[in-house]
Formats: sequence, structure tokens, C-alpha cells
Amino acid sequence: MTRLEFSFRGERIVLQAVPEGKGWRITLPDGSEHHVQHVELRDDGSLLLHTPAGAWRLFFHINGNEIAISWQGRVYRFQRAVGRRGATHHSTAEGMLAAPMPGLIRKVLVQRGERVEAGQPLIVLEAMKTEQTLRAPYAGVVQAIHCIEGEVVQEGVILVEVGE
Repeated sequence: MTRLEFSFRGERIVLQAVPEGKGWRITLPDGSEHHVQHVELRDDGSLLLHTPAGAWRLFFHINGNEIAISWQGRVYRFQRAVGRRGATHHSTAEGMLAAPMPGLIRKVLVQRGERVEAGQPLIVLEAMKTEQTLRAPYAGVVQAIHCIEGEVVQEGVILVEVGE
């Protein structure tokens, strides 16, 4: 599950995305749920969200802690919430591999329970029109995978957990 917290006009907004089949179940702040079957990161800086009701095209821009989303001719600016209760900093030394920057998960190269060697490629992340391979920090077993191919992730989101 990915949980994102933002501030919009002084109000805290929580979005949740839970992997479901080959897509995600998105829960919006009003409690409504939507199924996203596939996400495309386009060269023009937009996201194309494929849903059972059709495709939604969103333009977005990330600048530090601010995210601007253009939808149907209006621009919405959100601030990432800071100082979240229960927020924890993880490091690769703990076996937690986090997204180093916002991007699109291109490939998940391992499965839960799989034994991996130090330096083995685990995830391919596309960001700023380049691909970055995230590698196992040490030999161990993949304990959990928190992303799926085609998912757009934010910086700092835990993608894979490796245990000794």
C-alpha cells in the first residue's frame, strides 16, 4: 500500500493506493474508491490513468515538496505533509529500498521469498527519461515488494524489503 499525505488550503488530505490485480484501488479523501488498471507516464509530462470508466489525463509538476496537478483546465497545488505521526526514516542498511526520486516502476525483477545476492538488480525505476536500477544492498531474501510495474511512486516510498 502507498499512502500519501498532502496539505491543500490548510487541510490535510490522505490518498491511498493498494495494489489490486494488475492495477490499484485508489481511495480519495472523500472515501470514494476508484480502480486504476494502468498508468502511463507520457513524454509531455502527463499521466494517463486507465480506469474501467475510461482514461483520465493529468498534467503534473513536482517541485520540492509541492505537487501541481492540472485537471480540466484548473491547477491544484498540494504540499507534501511533513512531520507525519509514525513516519520513519529507513535506509538500505535496514534492507529497505526506497525510491530515490519520483518515477515510474518499469520492471520488478524479483518475487517475494526469492533469494538475492548483494548488488543484484531488484527494481527498474524510470525518472526524468532515464532508467535507474535499484540493487540489493546485501545477500538475503526478498521479504516484501510494495510496488508493481506501471506504478508511479513518490520519492522516499519503500519499494522492496530485503532481509538477511
